[in-house]
Amino acid sequence: MSYLVFNEKGKKAGDIEIAAQCTSAIFNYQVIGNGAEVEFFGSNVPNADPQNDAHWVPIITLTAAAPDTEPFRQHCWDKLRYKVKTGDSVEIYVSSGVSG
Repeated sequence: MSYLVFNEKGKKAGDIEIAAQCTSAIFNYQVIGNGAEVEFFGSNVPNADPQNDAHWVPIITLTAAAPDTEPFRQHCWDKLRYKVKTGDSVEIYVSSGVSG
């Protein structure tokens, strides 16, 4: 079983969003949009500030032209964050599921 942690459309450079209460699971990352580049981060810091980069550990940076090199990434962050580096009308999809 899986669900979309992020199902975002119409994002632009500078947009930042977080999802809390993530668990140890398998994650898949996808970015769509002309010229889009998005950074993904994880955090286990209580009350992590979305604007404070010191609270976040890089997971992957993706461009729309290059898919994720790993079909599934397994990690255990309490929170996930994305930061849109370039592009407008960017679509961001992160799915999560458990391994069986």
